Amino acid sequence: MYDIKIRDWYLITYPTDTLGEELNPGVTFGDLFDTLDSYGDVYKLLGGDADSVIRSRCFAKLAELMDCSYDYIYDQWLRSA
Repeated sequence: MYDIKIRDWYLITYPTDTLGEELNPGVTFGDLFDTLDSYGDVYKLLGGDADSVIRSRCFAKLAELMDCSYDYIYDQWLRSA
């Protein structure tokens, strides 16, 4: 389940958001989890012109996949800032 590629998911889920085309094509939700877990740079991981809307949508999907709250994911991200 964590091997879902973020760009593929994003383009299907938000087809009118053209910034999705610029996301790193090889990054998975597992990579996003690992980046958060190691306090890495989420924007660098996602690539392109990822903005707070894209980040928020990806965090919401990761929370769904992990069966946890969005706040849990968001708080992990805040620790890396």
